[in-house]
Formats: sequence, structure tokens, C-alpha cells
Amino acid sequence: MDAFRECVATGDLGASIAYREEFAEPIDLAGLARAVGHSNLFTAACVTEWTGGDTPPDGAPPLAPQDRGELLKWLEGTAELLVMSLDVDPSTPAWGHFTPPNAGYWQRSIAVETMLHRWDAQRTAGDPAPLDPDLAVAGVSEVLDVLAPKMVGVGKAWPPDACVKFNADDTGDWWIYGPGDPVAEVRGTAGNLLLMLWGRLTKDHPSLVWQGDRTSALSVLKGPLTY
Repeated sequence: MDAFRECVATGDLGASIAYREEFAEPIDLAGLARAVGHSNLFTAACVTEWTGGDTPPDGAPPLAPQDRGELLKWLEGTAELLVMSLDVDPSTPAWGHFTPPNAGYWQRSIAVETMLHRWDAQRTAGDPAPLDPDLAVAGVSEVLDVLAPKMVGVGKAWPPDACVKFNADDTGDWWIYGPGDPVAEVRGTAGNLLLMLWGRLTKDHPSLVWQGDRTSALSVLKGPLTY
């Protein structure tokens, strides 16, 4: 979050975010900062305000400041609230997306989300810093174990009809997605695998190495596998 804040403090607030599929309209750096703050508040509410029902807490976002200085103060405040809210045992009950209802889900999910948005923000000014390998591993697991099944469950993605294997060369971790034995596998750093799954890198990016039936694999991964 500190690195993201630095981008908002010094960057061009009107710079377009190159990839923002989860937003219906194009978004700039200022809009991304407001979206990150809203996400911080929503996540905090999912842990601190959830009453045990099936629906999440009221997600209506508050109006965020337009002025850079006020926007930075507001963003910092939402981050502080988020950190305090998540400073609990992972088993603490909370609302979640098709997951065990506990704070541990959000402790992982919002860390991965913030890292991706830091990457997005830094990309507006040039080459973004690499993703943390261990956190990227957690992010790939979240996509394949939680988000992709969720998208299938709500009818936004087709159930996979073939199996794809993912290999993280830098950490030694691996995952499979889909039924049966893998028809293809893709190799890369954990960070680049995560960026590919979230659409920040194309599936034919030179940092990724494919083997096997790539056509079938791409059909399985055409998604959307993430919200």
C-alpha cells in the first residue's frame, strides 16, 4: 500500500490504467486510487460488520476526494482501517465469496489485490517492480481454487473440459486446473503466472513457456476466471 500511495502522490493522476477489466468504464490512476480505497473499506466491513447472514455488508462506496492531497489522506485512512480490521485471528468469522467465512480469506485476498494494483499504478510510469513470489503463489492459488470455481458457479465461465498445469519456476510450486491429466502446461515465475491469470500479461507473453496442447489449454483459460 505504501508503494501504491507513492504512485498516487507523484504520478500523473490522469494516466490511463492499461488493464482494468473489472471496471465497466476506462479508469485513470485517480480512479484506481478511489477504487482501492473503496475496496479497503469494503474488506474491513466484511470482517468487522458481518452479522452472519448470506449477504455482505452494505457495499455502497462513499464519495472520495478529488484533490490529490485530500485523496492521499483519505487513502491512508482507509488503509489504516483495513490493517486494524485484519489484525485478528484468521479463523475470525467474516463474509466471503464462496469460501470459508473467515478473516483469513480476506487477509490473503486483499494482500494479493493490493499488490496487483500497485503493479498497475507503477506501470503507468514505466516498468513496475516484480511481484513478491510468495504472495504471487497465494494469488495463483486463490484464482484457481476460489475465483475460477466462483465464476463457473455463477455462470460467467464455462466449466473446464481439459486440464492445464501451471509451474512456478522460481518457487517450485505447481497447480492444476480442470479434470483428468494435463493436456498442456505453462511455466513462468509465480508473479508472471498470476499476471497472466489476471490479464495483465497476454497468454503468449515471452516470459511464459507453453508445452503440450496449447489450443485446448487456451480454451480452458479464456475465462473470465476472475471477477
